[in-house]
Order: sequence, then C-alpha cells, then structure tokens
Amino acid sequence: MIFGDLSACVFIDGQELTEYDVIISSTPTENRITCWIASEEGKKFGVRWTCTAKQSCSIRGVVSVDGVCCPGKTARPDWVGTMEYTCLSNDTVTRDFMFSNIELTDDDSMLNDQDSNDIGQIVLEVKTGKRKKEKRKKEKVVKHGKLQNPTLHVREGKVHERSKKAYAHRVVFGEEVLRPVRHHARATSHTVFEPDNRPTTVFVFKYTRLDILQAKDIAPLTLKNPTQDVANDYSDEIEITDGPNGPSSLPLEDVKPRIQELELELQRLRARLPSSEDRKPSRVKLECGVSLPQHAATIEVLDLTED
Repeated sequence: MIFGDLSACVFIDGQELTEYDVIISSTPTENRITCWIASEEGKKFGVRWTCTAKQSCSIRGVVSVDGVCCPGKTARPDWVGTMEYTCLSNDTVTRDFMFSNIELTDDDSMLNDQDSNDIGQIVLEVKTGKRKKEKRKKEKVVKHGKLQNPTLHVREGKVHERSKKAYAHRVVFGEEVLRPVRHHARATSHTVFEPDNRPTTVFVFKYTRLDILQAKDIAPLTLKNPTQDVANDYSDEIEITDGPNGPSSLPLEDVKPRIQELELELQRLRARLPSSEDRKPSRVKLECGVSLPQHAATIEVLDLTED
C-alpha cells in the first residue's frame, strides 16, 4: 500500500503479499490505509515500510500484531530507505512473527475479552516528530550482562467463536532466541522520539485464509489452466457433416484427401459391426412350386415379297 512518500507491505519468504480491497480514509489527525491479505498457517512473516523522499523531520514506525505492540524504529531527518520488522524483541531475546490457526471456544466468559478485539490485524503507524535525549532509567542487570527478566511473555489464549467468525488465523510468536550480548559502557542518557501535530499515517493489514477472502468476494477465485480445459473438451468421436465445412465447400485440391478420410472412417465403422451383419446380401431362395414369370421372346417376320 502507498500513501504519499510512504509505502508498506507484509511479506512471506521475501515476497510481498497481494493486497485486496484497499481503502483510504483521512481525518485532520490520521491518514488510514486498510487492505486484506491472505495468511498461511505456519508461515513466518514480516512488515516492511519505505520512505522514498527526504523529510524535514524525524519519522518513527511502530508495528503491532494482534494488538501486541513491538519496539519502534526511528529515522533521522533526510533519511530515505526501508525498515523491516520480523519479530517481537527486547534487549535479550527475539520471537519471530508467525501465522497460526485460531483456537475458538464457546465459553461465554470470554465473549467480552478485550484482548481478542485486535486479533486479525497487523498495524503499522508512522509518525513525524523530533528526537531528544533523556536520562536513562536504571535497570537491574545480572552478572552475565542480561536483564534479570529476559522472557517475552505474550498471552495467546482461545477466542470466543462469536467474536471472530470471519477469521481463521492469528499471530503467534516463535521460540525465544537470545540476542548477542553487547559489551560496552552503558550510556547515562538515551534518545526518545517526540511526535508533532502532523497527521499519523496508519497502514492496516487485515488477514485471513485465501478461501475465506474468495467466499466473501474480496479476492478473486483462482483461475484454472485454460489449456487443460480445452483439451478436455475433445473426444475420440468423429462427426461427419455436409454443412458449411463439408465436402461441397472444400477447395478442389482438398476433395481427394477428404474422400480418403471418409473412406477410412467408413472402414472403421464397418469393423465395429458383427461379422454376420457385414456379409453381402444372398440371392432370394424360392419356395417350392413358385417360379418367376418367363418373358417369351417375340419374333416379328417381315413379308418382303411383291404382290
């Protein structure tokens, strides 16, 4: 999807997913671009966004998947390039984004579960603003240089069947992978992003299985191979006609080949008949006492004598 100098997509195995039913809406505070994409169970995915022109201010992109917010990335003024998000992370571990089947329940106690409201949506927010430095808060560090609580715990429970009827998938997070430990002096300050009052650009990717999108007329049906369909229309039957394409309309040089073709077809059809039906007709046997009428020859004698 594209809006102004910004573009965004969701990708699987490096390939951008096709976007369906793209809708753009704008208010004084927000530009929202929404579409549908087809998710695949068990596939890891990522979010990619690009800025194609230099900006006079800093810009920051933040991704959330099913309502789970991931750490943002900030670019300096005049930056042009691409950023990608493929995992949930903190200072010590990462967990990859992955599509999975949604688990439904009929337990009515979960009908109003607010945590399930954002399931089925991948959201990228891009804000403009400025960077400034602030004092870093003290953090508890253990001897091996990692945070005391490195676990990235995310709630991934069941969803009430009536709350997500049009959805079949949700986002889960892969196994925790330790990040390399960086051995350097810890700074006493860090840079934070302060948004300005310009409209936020929001890209929303709603996702579900392709067959559901097709059933809802959001995505087109998959086309069959037309060559195969044409081949299936032919059979071994040969139809002999004397219409517009029959012998009477053939050029003279094509008549003889056509005759040979018809003779071969006639032989083929005769071969399919029982042998008793293919014999030449025999003479009629007469019953006893019956004879064919005999026609006597008449001889006319001319009298040539003179009177």
